[in-house]
Amino acid sequence: MGGAVALAAVLLSLLSSGDPPSPGAAPGGTSGGPSAVAQGAACEVAYRVDGTWPAGFQATVRITNLGDGPIDGWRLGFDLPDGQAVTQLWNGTPVQDGATVTVTPAGWNRSIPAGGTVEFGFLGSSAGDGGTTPEGFLLNGARCR
Repeated sequence: MGGAVALAAVLLSLLSSGDPPSPGAAPGGTSGGPSAVAQGAACEVAYRVDGTWPAGFQATVRITNLGDGPIDGWRLGFDLPDGQAVTQLWNGTPVQDGATVTVTPAGWNRSIPAGGTVEFGFLGSSAGDGGTTPEGFLLNGARCR
């Protein structure tokens, strides 16, 4: 019984410490980068397929900061559908590990002001339908809508 009381005391102290739980990792295990906005920052991502051709496609991604403060130094993570890969990206730097893509900003679009947006685009290869889009996006570890 003493062990159960000690365990309950430890759990209560952890819950009442005021520290938020650790933020989740971005797809593929990448963690969020620096940000002036808390991890739970509101964001929206628009993913648009601009064109497709046999074995390829072009897409534009727009990130909107719905928070009250700027986001300085962003990292966007998402999983491409099966058979897709980034072949060239502009306005940022991509890293792809399997289906997981992580994009970091170029120097000139590093900061997203409150209510502002940044865009990057890319060319991709596709073994199947290049018009299929990713299902979810994480900005600095926080899920965007």
